[in-house]
Amino acid sequence: MQISTADSKPLLFLILEDHPEVAQNNCLFLQKLEPSARCLIFNNHTDALERIKLETPDLVTVDLLFGTLAGEQYAVSSLNFLQQVFQDYPLLNILIYTSEYNYLKPLTNFMGRHQGGFVVVSKIERRKAFLEGARHALEGKLEIPKELRQFLELSDRELLVLCLLCKESLTDKAIAQRLNLSLKSIQNCVLRLKSKLDIDHLDETITSPRVALCMQAMRRKIIL
Repeated sequence: MQISTADSKPLLFLILEDHPEVAQNNCLFLQKLEPSARCLIFNNHTDALERIKLETPDLVTVDLLFGTLAGEQYAVSSLNFLQQVFQDYPLLNILIYTSEYNYLKPLTNFMGRHQGGFVVVSKIERRKAFLEGARHALEGKLEIPKELRQFLELSDRELLVLCLLCKESLTDKAIAQRLNLSLKSIQNCVLRLKSKLDIDHLDETITSPRVALCMQAMRRKIIL
């Protein structure tokens, strides 16, 4: 399941977590993707941002809720951290793990415009889901809970790709040639469209995802 190649640098994971034992376990688990990967562990959002300025990680994992001295948990610091990352590092791959999805609602516009991978996994799921989420974030995928998808906006590129796909019935390769972009970029764009329009759960053996994508876009009056 290794991500990097023999000629590339080892992966760098930045882990933002206020429980040292959990942070270390997250590192050990992420290293299943690549045993030689390095981990930078922070329990402070400000220090994490300063480190990102010096060295860009391949993946940032964030525990959304941080504890206080009074034993309470709050998300404000993590949300401020994420907003800063969205603004300054639009290509950064991010993995959020939380059981409180609603805290992320104020950031949905940022999520929709973010160009790097962005995946949200639940804390109550098994570790396999955490690892799978990390792998998908590294691949540049957008995966967020159903509760948040209705608030996402499409980027200008996504709107253009959607029009070419639905109105001109172009293939991914043809769209890539038309827009002078790589095939991988278009494929990632289509995957994000499926996620944002909430059709990525469909059984492709039963329903054509392209047809479903266009039908959903017309239903929402995104394209006419």
